[in-house]
Amino acid sequence: MEINFSENKDAWNEFVDGSPHRSIFVKTCFLDALNVKYDLVTCSDGREILAGVVILFDKDGNPMQSVHKFTQYQGLLLADNSKILPHSRIPHEFKVVEFLIAGLVSKYKKFYLCQHWRFNDMRPFQWYNYHEPEKGTFKIQLRYAPIIGKESYCGFEKFLKSVRRNRKREYQRAKKDLTFDNIKDEKVLDRLHGEVFKRQGIERSEKDSMLVRSITRKALDGGFGSLKCATKNDVPLAVLLSLGDGRTSFFLFGAAEPGERDQGGYTYLSVQAIKDAFENGCAEVDIVGANSPNRSDYKISFNAELKPYFEVFYGK
Repeated sequence: MEINFSENKDAWNEFVDGSPHRSIFVKTCFLDALNVKYDLVTCSDGREILAGVVILFDKDGNPMQSVHKFTQYQGLLLADNSKILPHSRIPHEFKVVEFLIAGLVSKYKKFYLCQHWRFNDMRPFQWYNYHEPEKGTFKIQLRYAPIIGKESYCGFEKFLKSVRRNRKREYQRAKKDLTFDNIKDEKVLDRLHGEVFKRQGIERSEKDSMLVRSITRKALDGGFGSLKCATKNDVPLAVLLSLGDGRTSFFLFGAAEPGERDQGGYTYLSVQAIKDAFENGCAEVDIVGANSPNRSDYKISFNAELKPYFEVFYGK
């Protein structure tokens, strides 16, 4: 096996499309919207890519040591080995991950990975320098993702019946009182997103504002995002940006006018985005992160199931 620390973008995107651990967050169309330097690192056997990882860099040129804002699942991906029996697949993948980890450690003294929830064998990280921990080990943090799978429902109406009762009431109320449409103006999202932070007493930086606009614009122009808006008397009350990679729809940004949250606009947008995702062939909706006491229960109220995933940090 050999490692390439500067993989070609086309080859990288083709590999990502075939990986069970893929997501929009590791496609270069999304990465380019972050306006940061990144390395596309792959491990191959001379014929095909076996594994890959994206390493993002901070403004000082060092590998990021925590999750980049407004991103998810930027970790190590494997090729699709589902046709190999487990007794052969598991040791093969272990060997590949072990080899790639060794290459990453030799190149980057510190780095961070956010593994997709479908990546479930963390032993190569857990056992790195198992007998010589003084040489450096990985720190692993358990996290949770709220996932709504299409296969659990025969159709939209069955899904809607599964949603918590108060969410259904909000949905029906908003359906009567508000107007809904897909929009193309990232400034509407940016403004409402800023209002949410202001209500929570958090000062949002201009850099964060620019990043929200950049990701939204790239997603809309690139055809991998949809921006839904709820209005009343032509005034935007709630917005939701969802991103798609063909298999999964990700709820990335959502915001509602602080004084109008009881209108149910954001709940309606969420339900409609789930409906659209299923009708457009997505297998699942990822509401992105159930790791905050402030928002977790709201996300789960759409009958989402919790899937564990892991953040991984290496640094001597």
